[in-house]
Amino acid sequence: MNGEERIGISGYISSSQGFSGRIKEFPEDFTVDEIPALPAESPEGKYIIFRARIRNWETNSLVMEFARRLGISKKLITYAGTKDKTAVKTQYFCVNSKNADLSLISIQDVEILDSFRSDTMLALGDLLGNRFTIKVSTGKNMDSLIRNTALEIIEKGGFPNFFGSQRFGSIRPITHRVGKFLIKGDFKAAAVEYIADPELDTDEFRLKFLEDGDAEKALERFPRHLIYERMVLNHIRTGGSYREIFQGRFPRNLSMMFVHAYQSYLFNLMLSTRLNSGVPLTVPEEGDIALPVDGYFNATKSEEIRVSRFNISKVEQLVRENRVRLTIPIFGYESRFSEGHQGEIERQILEREGIDLKDFRITSAPDLSSKGERRITQVGFRDFEVNDNTLSFSLGKGVYATSLLREIMKDGSVF
Repeated sequence: MNGEERIGISGYISSSQGFSGRIKEFPEDFTVDEIPALPAESPEGKYIIFRARIRNWETNSLVMEFARRLGISKKLITYAGTKDKTAVKTQYFCVNSKNADLSLISIQDVEILDSFRSDTMLALGDLLGNRFTIKVSTGKNMDSLIRNTALEIIEKGGFPNFFGSQRFGSIRPITHRVGKFLIKGDFKAAAVEYIADPELDTDEFRLKFLEDGDAEKALERFPRHLIYERMVLNHIRTGGSYREIFQGRFPRNLSMMFVHAYQSYLFNLMLSTRLNSGVPLTVPEEGDIALPVDGYFNATKSEEIRVSRFNISKVEQLVRENRVRLTIPIFGYESRFSEGHQGEIERQILEREGIDLKDFRITSAPDLSSKGERRITQVGFRDFEVNDNTLSFSLGKGVYATSLLREIMKDGSVF
């Protein structure tokens, strides 16, 4: 099983030739600038919203460092979007503390660019999208091929909206496996999977734990920088319950990340199946469910459109006009199946995985439950440019730049 198959991805929408290349040789090769949907300013507002330029920091780790410098709980800091570590990015953060002194934030590779006060908190998802500039390292100039492939993608309505490798762990893509154990209520298996995967891991210190299960000896072998793995091992060593690891020891957003990763894996499987079935993602079928989208291809909160023989022509026209997109469920306990061909795909994937929708209501850990939502199958991009193998483009929120690069390069190493 290759890296893409491990996270449920296969197939391309374009037919152009690909090429090999590398991204993220240096953080500066991958820059991201958030396109925010900011709340209104208020000089006496209780919230401080600030914009920061960040190099080579993972968002959750940086928030913890912000909290430490400001002397407040990390729960009082929110952000508009998460970003991959290996990059230079401009992000927006919000501090729920009227008297916080941003001058205390003096952190290497972090620069506070500006700030303002507001009566409204900045929440996760308060974005229109992100602007990317990505350098692809390869032996020759590929601008012409990149440009032609981009045009083909535009002609076909966009590229498949896969969840990228960052969702599953770029180094150890195991978060979805942990998540599957969580929704089945097997907290011990989830903890062990987080520590070591017999199919994926080759590090002797991980494999040794699988052999002897001795958490105390494992703590002596595991490198100090593996903070969360060591926390899990220490909890096991002291006799704590496995459930407590994911309900108390881990930050809730990290525990939820595992559940979300499994949902994302299921989505990738369904999208790959639909893509490889030969039915274009721009061609609605009876039983499909569509959602209106904005100019960045963000699904709006308008009512779902269930495709029928009465409206199928109209929906197809709206898809061509980039006003509507077909969707696939991100499974949760409130999810509704599509009908027709797509519904068959959804039911087959769940049956193959041995999962029922009710499993996403985790009775032994209710705060890790997920009711589900829908995600569009195909997205476009804006403001595309390429010069000397450096691509610039804008994407809607939650869309992975690596998914566009994968479609252009057709090189599994991107993931």
